[in-house]
Amino acid sequence: MPKVSGKDIISDTTEKVIRRTVVFSSITALVKLYNVPLNDLKLLGMELPAALFDVVLLALVVYFTYSLIINWAGDLLAFRLWYRDSSIWSQFGTQMKLDKRFISGGIQLLLRLYHLEKNKEWPTDFNRLDEETREEYTSFKTNVELYCTRLENAGTKFSVLSCFGHYYVWIQSFLFPIGLSLVALYLLMKYGSFTLPPNF
Repeated sequence: MPKVSGKDIISDTTEKVIRRTVVFSSITALVKLYNVPLNDLKLLGMELPAALFDVVLLALVVYFTYSLIINWAGDLLAFRLWYRDSSIWSQFGTQMKLDKRFISGGIQLLLRLYHLEKNKEWPTDFNRLDEETREEYTSFKTNVELYCTRLENAGTKFSVLSCFGHYYVWIQSFLFPIGLSLVALYLLMKYGSFTLPPNF
């Protein structure tokens, strides 16, 4: 099951429902397309009417399609919430967040530089700044450059993951199984035999 940054794109429960939907829809479609004779169907030595097979498959395909839609909708919400998260994952799998310390350090530096400018104490040369301000400026500048590089790398990876994630969520996990189940339901309705039980 595909994962992005250690998180499942589609939950295990939905994956199981997708598999069941595809299997039962495929069986239904193939049985109806190839007109497989179901009159000789026996289970534990008892003959079963073909209409029972159609009713059971109809119930299973409808139930699994319904379960798929419900589970998929929950996964879609989780997928969209995940893409709104402000965290970035590094190449080593560590989470990086734009935290308040990073921002507040820059704010303090900007305030100090602003006061130097405002009080006309700004030196003509960078080396004439006091050592603490120079170190803080150099450190903050390096951190900003590193963070920008990480953001650029994350953005490139994110767009690739976004394309794959959207394909996997919308096509592989929804449109394909739903389309297959609709074909199976159509064939069941067109070629199925739905007769009432003899005791009804």
